[in-house]
Amino acid sequence: MREVTIDITPFEEKIPLHRYLKETLDFPFYYGANLDALHDELASQTRPTRITVLYAAHPRGRMVDYQPKLLRLFHDVSRENYNLEFVYEERE
Repeated sequence: MREVTIDITPFEEKIPLHRYLKETLDFPFYYGANLDALHDELASQTRPTRITVLYAAHPRGRMVDYQPKLLRLFHDVSRENYNLEFVYEERE
């Protein structure tokens, strides 16, 4: 099983976050850098993967609104794709 940790705590903007996700999760060059594209890439994963998500208890900047949507997407896609398991760790 592949194990990946993504730390979204330092991000305040969406674009740098999606660049980080693209690199960390090995998405293709044409990754669209938005929630729909993220969903599509995760839903199509065929390799068993455990993704540990480190997230901020008190997000900053645009992440105040974006982080809940992102965490919801992770939850939803894990229900759709049995190859993915998400573990969540809240950070101060």
